[in-house]
Amino acid sequence: MKLFKTIREKVLDNWNTELSRKREHGSLSDNYSGSNLCCWQNECLSIKKHCSFICSFGDSLDNISDLLRDKRFDELTNGEGKVLFRFYTRVLLIVSKIIEDIVTLDKNLKDFKGKKEATAHLEADYFNEGELKAISAFINSVCKHKTERNNLHVHNHHLKTEFEDFDDNEHQNQIRLNHQDWATINNNTTILMPRLSYFIYIIIRLDKKFDALLRTEPGYKEKLYFLYADEWKTS
Repeated sequence: MKLFKTIREKVLDNWNTELSRKREHGSLSDNYSGSNLCCWQNECLSIKKHCSFICSFGDSLDNISDLLRDKRFDELTNGEGKVLFRFYTRVLLIVSKIIEDIVTLDKNLKDFKGKKEATAHLEADYFNEGELKAISAFINSVCKHKTERNNLHVHNHHLKTEFEDFDDNEHQNQIRLNHQDWATINNNTTILMPRLSYFIYIIIRLDKKFDALLRTEPGYKEKLYFLYADEWKTS
């Protein structure tokens, strides 16, 4: 029988590798000094400034690391759907916040009129068209906004959750990333939760896209430092 432990450990390994994060024995925080984020922070420090956004973003990813290191749910199987749903919800709420932060940052750095333009700019080369919008819509309707129309919490929060991580598949009467029609649900509708690795890969791709923009987009790095870097004071 498949245990959640095997899922969690594999995702954690990929998370640490892709984002150059590690946590020393006994520590409660990650060391990400070899990451893309720290490389840009070091460049900022070389001009005697400190880019607070970069530092805060890197530190905030510890919230994901904390969840991926939580062993309390390791013995769970797909028979514990309600508990698993709570775990995935915590991950998704953080993913949602990270998407929102990066989209808003990109909007400010590119002087876009709205977040729609920034979302499309971030998706180019790293995401499918509309992918960030779809994942945000899924999180909003399944995990957030309990009092608004067309979501799990208004229609029927007792709907069964199925998990791709436990080999559940797409079927007709189901809410999932590529089918979010709440108007047609009934008591037999299920919710298909994407793989944990997919949510983590969203953040990994955002990190890589952010790094690519800083390296290749004319004026992007300079605008970041102008808007978000303060003079570094040592005393």
